[in-house]
Amino acid sequence: MAVVSLSCAFGLTGCAGGIELPSLLYLAVGTNSDQTIDAELVEDIGARLKLLESSFRQIYPSTRFQFAAYPEDEIKPAMARRNGAGLGPDLLLINGDTAKQLVNAGLADPFPLTPTLANLFNPGDLERLRLPNGDLAGLPVIIHSQLACFNRKRLPDPPSTLQELLEASAKGQNIGLSIELSTLFWSAGSLGATDAWLRVVQDKRLSREDVNSIENWTTWLQNASDQQRITFYPNQASALTEFSTGRLDWISCSSTNLPRLRKSLGASLGVSNLPSGPGGSASPINRLRVLALGRSSSRQGRARALAFSRFSVNPLVQRSITLGSQVLLPANRFVKVPVQSSGTLQAMSDSQEASLRTAELANLLHVDDPRLDRAQTLITQLVFGEISPQGAAKALIALMEAKP
Repeated sequence: MAVVSLSCAFGLTGCAGGIELPSLLYLAVGTNSDQTIDAELVEDIGARLKLLESSFRQIYPSTRFQFAAYPEDEIKPAMARRNGAGLGPDLLLINGDTAKQLVNAGLADPFPLTPTLANLFNPGDLERLRLPNGDLAGLPVIIHSQLACFNRKRLPDPPSTLQELLEASAKGQNIGLSIELSTLFWSAGSLGATDAWLRVVQDKRLSREDVNSIENWTTWLQNASDQQRITFYPNQASALTEFSTGRLDWISCSSTNLPRLRKSLGASLGVSNLPSGPGGSASPINRLRVLALGRSSSRQGRARALAFSRFSVNPLVQRSITLGSQVLLPANRFVKVPVQSSGTLQAMSDSQEASLRTAELANLLHVDDPRLDRAQTLITQLVFGEISPQGAAKALIALMEAKP
């Protein structure tokens, strides 16, 4: 398991002769599957935490930070080991679904939410983090947006519709799509299939129109795979590598990918909305990042963790994080994003609004839902032509109607 920790590097940890100062806040940071834990990513995380630390120390001057980065899909066993040794973190910065898994497994504690604090967030975001007993798995802090990335030199005008995307490929532009369902589902909204999928998961009766919309989506996916200049990749990381090296002209991407893409492509990197279609706007799946409470904190450590969590959602801090990074959106609903100042911020804001179409569906389907693995297999078979669009739609509906 790849784990990177910083002690005195970046000034994140107070060190004196190798001895940590007493007011140390240990933070575990989860990384997504399309992020590689290397020196570049560690530097990027460190730089963002450095900004927060310097502001937080104006109120709590003795506090220092230490962090370790873990792949999100490996963080559960890692926390089990560290908690068992009494070395777990005070806080975890992770995806909302992961926070729910950790609290359910007894590896993190629920976050105590006051009415004043709850008022800062959209009720739907809090609902996504609720456990069956009503506890909150973590405090919403930031939002990662799903976007479209393109090479300005080769594709000056990004496609705004699915039809324009196909036309761009027909004209010789190289288009990359990830076969991963979580990064491909944006196209379901463009084909008008998101409401139908919600009814499937809710076990409601489907109309013929619902079935048709799902078949339209699976048909588009198979037709796209038949295009000479559209390539489906096994995962998002592969598509990102091809795009960053200039072999692709357009991909879907996450705002978390932007710092690395800016370094590799410079001014050639363009960011836009995902293409709409006859069914309406795209249906991006944005990630809600939260601060979850570790279980190994001392009484003082827990007090610092709660103080830092509340500090992180302060409107001034949230605005600073958004403007300073240009890759994050604030979870605090009262923070207004100055979209006029940046095309990237505008695209991220549009993505957040469009993601409301999938919010309820995302709340019903969690990353550890066993049906998703089977659905991924069916999508893979569809793209490679091993199953017809009609057959894929029928099998997917039957699968998702079944109880997990």
